[in-house]
Amino acid sequence: MVKQQTATFRRAYPVPPDWAVRFDVEHAPGAGAFINAGAFVLADLGGPVRESLFPASVDGGGFTAIVPPRHPATKLLPGTPVDMLGPLGRGFRIDGAIRLLLVAEAARLPLLMPLLDAAPSVALVIEAPTRAQLPPPDRFPPTVELVLVTCDGSTGYLGPLESGDPAPAGLERITSRLTELLLWAERACFACARERYPALGALVRIARIQPGRDFAQAIIQVAMPCGVGACDVCRVPTAHGEKRACTDGPVFDLLTL
Repeated sequence: MVKQQTATFRRAYPVPPDWAVRFDVEHAPGAGAFINAGAFVLADLGGPVRESLFPASVDGGGFTAIVPPRHPATKLLPGTPVDMLGPLGRGFRIDGAIRLLLVAEAARLPLLMPLLDAAPSVALVIEAPTRAQLPPPDRFPPTVELVLVTCDGSTGYLGPLESGDPAPAGLERITSRLTELLLWAERACFACARERYPALGALVRIARIQPGRDFAQAIIQVAMPCGVGACDVCRVPTAHGEKRACTDGPVFDLLTL
């Protein structure tokens, strides 16, 4: 159920390469509704349209979202009241999975952060262009299996995730390990650039002969100013025709993209 609530901006602080923004929710019991992973809230931050925020963590008094540098939320003054609508959209459907695989580009990792404790066994694959752009390992619970991938081979496995090219001497492609994890997992959740999803879907089909519906899910980031499918800004082409990210997504079955 969508709620309109007043949140209070508390602070913004760096979590390189991004920023965390903390909001207290006026009616604390409603704060939990904002943490459905993959769902979002629309915040009135003073611009011409509302901004979508994806909560990365929640507690009894509010939530924290991760945003890029210079995001409008980072310019708010502590104590500023913010009108919010949420939760909106369809989030990730975990359905009681025991073994959960998360796959993300480092820049989009905040979209999957609420899922780190969503299952008893979680494996997290993070890809970055180089080692310097990977988040520090101590940012994650010790129970999470962390698999690091760099596209220049500076640490961990060699990317990109969907590459089938032979690896140079002394390096190992991520392909085999990712296939193993896809076979191990009961659900797989992806946060990558939209244009990469067809190739990643092909990897899923190779690893799992007949993957079930919603076995692999992917979140798409597009502008969603209205949140109710009225403005047509967030249309996404799928195997079943055009869908709206704000109401049909922003999380979709990967194999339909």
